Amino acid sequence: MIITPKRPRNNTTNSRISQLVPYMLKGKGGERCTWYIAGNLEGLDRREDADLALSVMQLIQEGNVRTKRDKTYHVVISFHPNDRTLADRELEDVVRRTVGAVGLQEHQYIAVRHSDQEHEHVHIAVNKIHPVTLKVHHPFRDIPLFKVLAGKLEKELGLCQIDRSVKRIDSDRSRDYESARGVQSFPRWARSHIGERIDLDGVSNWNELHARLAVHGVRVVARGNGLAVVDATRGDLACKASSLGRDWSKQRLCERFGDFVSGPGAEHVATMIREAYQPEPLGPLRDDELWREYQDALRAAQARRDEQRETLSSKIGTARAAHRRHFKLRHHVIAAMPIPGREKHKLYKMLSFERKAAERKLRASVKRWRTVNVHGHPGSWKEFLAARAARGDQRAIRRLGRQLRGLTIKSGDKRVRAIAPRSARTSRGSIVHNLPNGVRLRESAGSIELLGDASNEALELLLKVAKQRFGAKDITLIGRKDVQRRLAEMAGKRGLDIAEERQR
Repeated sequence: MIITPKRPRNNTTNSRISQLVPYMLKGKGGERCTWYIAGNLEGLDRREDADLALSVMQLIQEGNVRTKRDKTYHVVISFHPNDRTLADRELEDVVRRTVGAVGLQEHQYIAVRHSDQEHEHVHIAVNKIHPVTLKVHHPFRDIPLFKVLAGKLEKELGLCQIDRSVKRIDSDRSRDYESARGVQSFPRWARSHIGERIDLDGVSNWNELHARLAVHGVRVVARGNGLAVVDATRGDLACKASSLGRDWSKQRLCERFGDFVSGPGAEHVATMIREAYQPEPLGPLRDDELWREYQDALRAAQARRDEQRETLSSKIGTARAAHRRHFKLRHHVIAAMPIPGREKHKLYKMLSFERKAAERKLRASVKRWRTVNVHGHPGSWKEFLAARAARGDQRAIRRLGRQLRGLTIKSGDKRVRAIAPRSARTSRGSIVHNLPNGVRLRESAGSIELLGDASNEALELLLKVAKQRFGAKDITLIGRKDVQRRLAEMAGKRGLDIAEERQR
């Protein structure tokens, strides 16, 4: 279980709750809510009353006009794919303790469960404004509190326990970048090429450190209360200096070399580069033909975008030139008219109004032209793999495949079956089936896995789906021996031919 507070992208007096709650309930498509609860909203705890509950929370937020920060607190509780589906009372207790852990137990909140991904997760939208005092409460040090609470809940509810003893050095942003692009992030490269190779004991002062870093095309600069390592030629590539290692924090570097001294400028460092950062593929992707196809698709999309930009630039220039010619010609026509100056002044004024209206219309057209997307872009690395898996590409399915841990039925047919449309797929290219009574199945090419407890009802539904997908072909059962025995008896009654049983 992971409990994560979601921060707003920018501080604003406008509340996010008017957009957050509708997203929780329906998202971008149809209904996605599989469980709903409203806290401290008496009489509005039904799913049908969600709109009215949202209106009440908005009225409470409007009662506080002093706070300049966001008035909504958003928390996401993510469960492990192999966790059992919690009962309604258990889930209600988890939400209540989550809200109470950060001092918001008396505040209004709406909680919704989503089961359209491989791991179930719960969104909680909490009103930071107290319903009686109208005072705002901003949770302090919420992440450490949530880590402690998640550990307790995992033990009490018998869920998969996550090891939180190791502190990850990689930032969430760099991990997301590597997962989406399939290439090495700048922080990982800086840690391996700079933090692990430069021996700070052999550096005597700041100038020498700047010279050693310039070889790699990076600079160390003051940023906020600390130091950052920034690429000299690409200013958007940066990471905290402390991410290179413990000895690279500002405090420890200042203990070695004294007060921070700025180094050479980016232009000077650019002339000294010998080993700069390049977005190379991660280890297993270096010789992957599928990854090279993804890079070719990216380059083709880049070429199409450049071509589209050139065409658009020419189109905009032509339209603006035609606009200027048109009104310049009309201006000359008015000037050549044999009429009094007062009449010409009226015509010039009318022409000015028409020109301003035409300019506004032209700007709107240019804005619309610029919003046209490039067709054929492969998207992120994960999206590319999911799209290939949907078309039955066995290489993509193998790469998206994960180790099956629960009870699994595999088909003896080795042919790859195309997966369902994009709206039903997860980022791994698999399908999650949410069946009655909390039974959840994960389907990928040639296998169906049971997520959660192996109750008799869950096994019956698993066999029903397996027979629909695989027919009466030879199937393989993977799981614990006692569960295999129960499943084999049910499979025999349904006419499924079991070829092999493998104990996990």
